[in-house]
Amino acid sequence: MEPLLNGFLIVFQPINILMMLIGMVLGILVGILPGIGGAMCIALLIPFTFQTAPIRGILIMVTLYVTATYGGSITSILFKIPGEPSNIVTTLDGYELNKKGEAGRALGIAIFSSCLGGIFSTVVLILVSPQLAAIALRFGDAEYFALAVLGLSVCTAIGGGSAIKKALSAMLGLFFATWGFGEVSGAPRFTFGISALLMGIGIVPASIGLFAIGEVFEQVEKMLKKGHDKGKIAQKKVKIGFPPLKDILRLKWLYLRSAVLGTFIGTLPGVGSTTASFLGYSEAMRWSKEPEKFGTGIIEGVAAPETANNAASVGAMVPLITLGIPGSVVTAMMMGAFMIHGIRPGPMMIVQQADLVYAIFAGLLLSNLLVILGGLIGIKFMVRILDVSYPKIGAGILLFSVIGSYALKNSMADVYIAFSFGVLSFFMRRFGFGAAPMVLGLVLGPFCETSFQRAMLIANYNFLSLFKRPVCGLLLMVAFISFFYPWIRQWMSWRKRAKTSHARS
Repeated sequence: MEPLLNGFLIVFQPINILMMLIGMVLGILVGILPGIGGAMCIALLIPFTFQTAPIRGILIMVTLYVTATYGGSITSILFKIPGEPSNIVTTLDGYELNKKGEAGRALGIAIFSSCLGGIFSTVVLILVSPQLAAIALRFGDAEYFALAVLGLSVCTAIGGGSAIKKALSAMLGLFFATWGFGEVSGAPRFTFGISALLMGIGIVPASIGLFAIGEVFEQVEKMLKKGHDKGKIAQKKVKIGFPPLKDILRLKWLYLRSAVLGTFIGTLPGVGSTTASFLGYSEAMRWSKEPEKFGTGIIEGVAAPETANNAASVGAMVPLITLGIPGSVVTAMMMGAFMIHGIRPGPMMIVQQADLVYAIFAGLLLSNLLVILGGLIGIKFMVRILDVSYPKIGAGILLFSVIGSYALKNSMADVYIAFSFGVLSFFMRRFGFGAAPMVLGLVLGPFCETSFQRAMLIANYNFLSLFKRPVCGLLLMVAFISFFYPWIRQWMSWRKRAKTSHARS
């Protein structure tokens, strides 16, 4: 306890608080602007930390990282633009709540859930980080593959509509995920002679197209059919509504599940908060008594992914500090910053530099509390846009979509990809195909494919070896049941109706 108190004493020095406030503002801006990303911003920040004390540079980066993970939920809920890839799944229910006039409630849930997930993960980091890192290292490629399949298995249950159409949409997403160089084989696939496709289809431009641009096209079509151009977003006055105690108690198991899952996913090197948000959402659906309501605008659909992705962002610090292995792209950037300042992350760090380590722990706790302040400030400015007529908002969304798509790689090819997926999304909605399952396939597809190929190489292409590993076999079995659950539920409902009608006759 004493090292942690010393850590708080270091963090609460005025200059360090100022650094964290700067990190908070930058993080919210990075989260709101699509395509910028925490990794890019931290990379730009590193040179400015050379002349500062190590803890100051680390605190500004930690705060930026935590608040950026949350910040993308603001635009996800208000405009259906995921500011960060980890906020993609928040658009599914968050934007639907906004259309129902409950944007304030959704934003309040997002702030509370993000803060709760981050604090939970930080407490776990302080208490059991070495043990958690040791468990994570036991996960092989087979377990990674099974975990990805488990996340993909909920594609038939996301949102409303036909389960077959949702499965086809997810398969199309998996197909797009195979474009570009194969990570294991190195062979180019489906590039059609276009050099820009050698690196594959980026999840950021694709998600911007599927959600933001596709939504603009759909709204424009509705306005043209109605014969007017002065449409406004339904929710003009947004008042942040933090969840009441009864909602928190009702969601207590959802919060616990999402926080535990997010923390553990974060500790797995290379998996990241985007995967955690999808898995958090899928597990919330799996345990729900009314899974068909997900995607129609319920608070559970905002609480689960926002808890999981913020828990994962802190969880990624576990392997960095305890093993010297970055758990995500952002923590890889932070590892570089550590080494520039003469700090070597790893098993001896907590022994040799205990004050610094516990100051980082204290900074993480405070950073997650700053999510509340940063969220309120960011929302205050963003909701003013809702008073503007939709044609102007739509034009702004398209502008930011272009900027966000281009900024990631400074490539116009990503802009073309974003608009291509926007057109695809428009026609998919017309024929009842959901965009969410496709994004699920795009996000988890590369992770699933690479893990499977490596697992098969290790097992000499013996597929049955997957089921000889207890954790892998269990996850695959649950995934199989989850995939076919909508049809099983329909069959059971049909049987029940048939028995009832037979009894009446």
